[in-house]
Amino acid sequence: MALPRKMVIAAVYPHAAGAAQFNAAMVKAMSARSPVELLGWRRMYPPLIYRGQMMDTSAPPDPRPRPSFMLDWHDPRTWWRAVRRAEEFEADAIVLPWLHPVMSPPYRFLLKKAPKTAARVVICHNVLPHERHSGVAMLTRAVLRHADLLVVHAPHQRQELAELNLSPTTVVDAFHPRFVGADLGRLPTAEEVAAERARHGDPDLLLLSFGAVRPYKGIDLALDALALVDPTLDVRLVVAGHFWSSESDLRSRAERLGVIRKVEFKAGFVSNDDAALLFTAADASLLPYRSASQSGVVQLSFAFGCPVIATRVGGLPASIQHGRDGLLCEPDDPIALARAIERMAGEHRVLAAGVRSQDEESSFDRYAEMLDLALAGARS
Repeated sequence: MALPRKMVIAAVYPHAAGAAQFNAAMVKAMSARSPVELLGWRRMYPPLIYRGQMMDTSAPPDPRPRPSFMLDWHDPRTWWRAVRRAEEFEADAIVLPWLHPVMSPPYRFLLKKAPKTAARVVICHNVLPHERHSGVAMLTRAVLRHADLLVVHAPHQRQELAELNLSPTTVVDAFHPRFVGADLGRLPTAEEVAAERARHGDPDLLLLSFGAVRPYKGIDLALDALALVDPTLDVRLVVAGHFWSSESDLRSRAERLGVIRKVEFKAGFVSNDDAALLFTAADASLLPYRSASQSGVVQLSFAFGCPVIATRVGGLPASIQHGRDGLLCEPDDPIALARAIERMAGEHRVLAAGVRSQDEESSFDRYAEMLDLALAGARS
């Protein structure tokens, strides 16, 4: 049986988000197996709801196939064009990544109007958003009930789907694949990495908390933990990303705790090139989340050989093998987080080797193969 022809409708570079990197790597692996048409978004969110649709101007990875940027959240005529393109391409499957119910209007349209001969696949990065608001479950169900296959990356996501009463829709238990450096653009030189570490004083342990800074990500807990770490260890933390709440509150907290000199706040957009330098220079990523569906930051860390400290919430334990490629600790517990940081200071080289040893097990190539097997089962 011929492998299915797929149309992927997704955000890709230059949209500045981990999802764009995921989508580009996924499509590259899919297109190595069978023909893929990639439709990108010119604008994918209403600006009054999403705080800025940032674009990355650094050197892009090489997307294969090249996207056609035809879709606009604001213009339903472009949604119709996407449906017609799927018909012209004779797609066997339409693949859409699901991140947030703000995408409900175009996604519901695209799934309802998709060609009858095409399987409708939704990849659930988040089933429900981290910040719950009235009506989000209803909106999510109104969209996802039109899918033929729902792909999840963590066990608790299947439970969230069950609570939405989406049976008999088929749910595929997958995994969040691991990036490799080539998926993410230019890698820094050894000289650039050495200079970045020297800028922080060549500490015993350089930690990175990367991505949008929001309350559920627990940066305040990271600061509390830093104040409890063994003072004989030189530990530094870089917090890099767009702040959704006041940066000054976190700075004030760091000052009160006496750790302000151990922390660098890099507020704002972080390009692919800058992110590559931050991850490559860091000894470990720090994810003290209070809640999580899953986290693309874990996979970004692994792409650069960087082990992870994370809390046991949501899908994070399914992504991290405690003691092999990272360390897990209980959430909302600065003391436990401090002990994990101290352990990482002594074990980060061993854990980094564990990260590198597992790249093939969770590759995008395996992920693309798994999707084809699921589609074959749905078509038989």
